[in-house]
Amino acid sequence: MFKSRTNFSALTAIILAFAISTHIYIKPAVAAGVTCNPILGNLPICPSTAPSESASFVDPTAIITNPTNITLGEKVYVAPFAELDATHAPISIAADSNAQDQVKIIASGTGVQIGERVIMAHMAVVKGAAKIGTQGSTGPFSDPVTNTQFNNDIPETFLAFNCEIDGATIERNTVVNFLARVGPGVTLPAGKVVLPGKNVTTNLEASSGSLGKVVNLTQADVALMEGIIEVNEAFAKDYTDLARADLTNVTGINYAPVTFFNSGGLPQIGGSATRDPNYRNRIIGNITFQDSLATLTNKLASRISLRADEGEPFNVGQIAGMANDVVFHALETTSLTLGNGVGYGPRALIHGGRQVVNGVANGPETSIGDAVGLGPNSVIFRASIGDRSAIGQRSAVFNSTLAPRTHIRSRTIYADNGSLILPVEW
Repeated sequence: MFKSRTNFSALTAIILAFAISTHIYIKPAVAAGVTCNPILGNLPICPSTAPSESASFVDPTAIITNPTNITLGEKVYVAPFAELDATHAPISIAADSNAQDQVKIIASGTGVQIGERVIMAHMAVVKGAAKIGTQGSTGPFSDPVTNTQFNNDIPETFLAFNCEIDGATIERNTVVNFLARVGPGVTLPAGKVVLPGKNVTTNLEASSGSLGKVVNLTQADVALMEGIIEVNEAFAKDYTDLARADLTNVTGINYAPVTFFNSGGLPQIGGSATRDPNYRNRIIGNITFQDSLATLTNKLASRISLRADEGEPFNVGQIAGMANDVVFHALETTSLTLGNGVGYGPRALIHGGRQVVNGVANGPETSIGDAVGLGPNSVIFRASIGDRSAIGQRSAVFNSTLAPRTHIRSRTIYADNGSLILPVEW
């Protein structure tokens, strides 16, 4: 087993290193209250007449169900193949929030309310009657790393990769880590961070660090969230500009927008720059494939989002097979290198980032060797996976280098080269 304090210290060091390695962000004033419904006339730009500086952008592949029951604030980014289902209850997403690739919001009961500056990272799921970032304290909080008090007066909320919120209330100034879950009726109070893989089912588990499922928010957590918000606000603006130049720029295989963190450009497929607005998947930016387009078409399933629009470049070897709903992405200034013969299971996420070494994010970047198998709902982040390795379903490899022929069992968090091995509890 493991001690919650050990988990906290290691994860905090990694988050702090990331925050130090990125820009320092100046928080804007809270956005004005302009909203829109993502009906046909307001897609992909919502509202259709908004200035690009305040418009929201909904990727054309996003699945929007009952749009008159959905409300978006300003500068919201809805990424490829995200799903907003308001069939049975309303969904509201306030200003400066984002729903990244493969995020699912399925509302029931009184609906889903997403507050301002909420990050719903790749493949996060929100369902039931849930409130995310709509209430809660702005401080003071006690930072256990620096032993100082701090406030976060323009708060953020972070739902990390592949987490699930099921009928819960997630207050502002919180983090739900990757592959974690917060269950029905639970309130995660401001100033708390759910550890990876944990299943929080009671209010006591959500508030008491002594039970090993939550730790305290740090200033480094806040710095990380501020950076993510700024990048996704840029996506809302710059994809809006691409769409206004030509609607076919934001579908299929296509350009990444030119931003302060990305050079733009087209994918290179089989040795040629390729643009195909009618392609069924989203392949964006500076990503190079060894396979030809015809071969990719045979190997790739559907609802796949490979976005080199933040970190770049991505270099992808010959693919063994790629199931539905796979996502590639990377932190700014980082890349991805993926070997030959890799099999990507359903909803596998490969995310670029540098490993943290001695508290500094200057280690190896995310890479996958040859003949690797990635199980359904697996997560690879800040990790190098050796040849002929296998990652089980609903498992994550984080801040680690795996030797060749390593097998990670299903429902396992493997972090810091094995110094943290945690169960995924749900």
